[in-house]
Amino acid sequence: MKRYIQHEYLRISHFTGTEWQHPVHNHNHFELIFVHEGAGNHCISNMQIPFEGKAIFILGPSDAHHFELHAPTTFTFLKFTNTYLGDPHWNQTLEHLLQAGRQQRLTLPATAATKTDQLIRLIVQEWKENHQENSPTIRYLMQGLLSMVQTFIPSTLDNLGTKHQQKITSLIDYIHDNIHLADQLQTEQLAAQFDLSKHYLGVYFKEQTGVTLRDYITKYKLHLIENKLLHSGLSLKEISHEFGFSDTSHFNKFFRKHHQVSPSVFRAKAKNR
Repeated sequence: MKRYIQHEYLRISHFTGTEWQHPVHNHNHFELIFVHEGAGNHCISNMQIPFEGKAIFILGPSDAHHFELHAPTTFTFLKFTNTYLGDPHWNQTLEHLLQAGRQQRLTLPATAATKTDQLIRLIVQEWKENHQENSPTIRYLMQGLLSMVQTFIPSTLDNLGTKHQQKITSLIDYIHDNIHLADQLQTEQLAAQFDLSKHYLGVYFKEQTGVTLRDYITKYKLHLIENKLLHSGLSLKEISHEFGFSDTSHFNKFFRKHHQVSPSVFRAKAKNR
């Protein structure tokens, strides 16, 4: 199965389609999908959910899905990692919405659907104007969106989700939460944390994500470093220390290996664009 890997905290897309262009796939991130208008079926992990008009879906990293479109359909996809929302309270809110979606109880009354449509269009407009994954405005709007949707969901839901799905999601969450701590991401530590043998850990991760464990950690760390270089005033020494490099020489070597330029040159080029 195809697995889409996203290292950005947030990515937003808004489009209209008459035919679904993607194979059945899952992700390493969460997705909130809003249908503004259209009709078809959303096939999620062996469930087929029909929709017509406005509809909302929330997917976790292990949820395999695709759409079958019966009419031109306008979508907004809000794709974000587990660390994007910040406070653990929002991760609990998200888990509640995921459980509702898996039980096909994630439905909105007409007035709520209209409000959700308007709020999501505002988020899209902010994204088009700034295109910054770290935008505080978009983060607050996203939190407001989740809070509003949650008010229309039953407070008591069955606890669904297989141990298999939960383990790979927890493993990815753990990597995101500990990306600044190299010792916590060693094979032995990860294997012990998730009750896997150190020899099977890499095989398991590749089977579930389609990429190697080391490659995933490296690319995620690299993306966060790029963000710091582009959007913070931290010195190279401070960034190097934050990500656990023993000195700036090792930091420079790591960055140059993947970008063929030093961090300082990368930052300077970005400022001159």
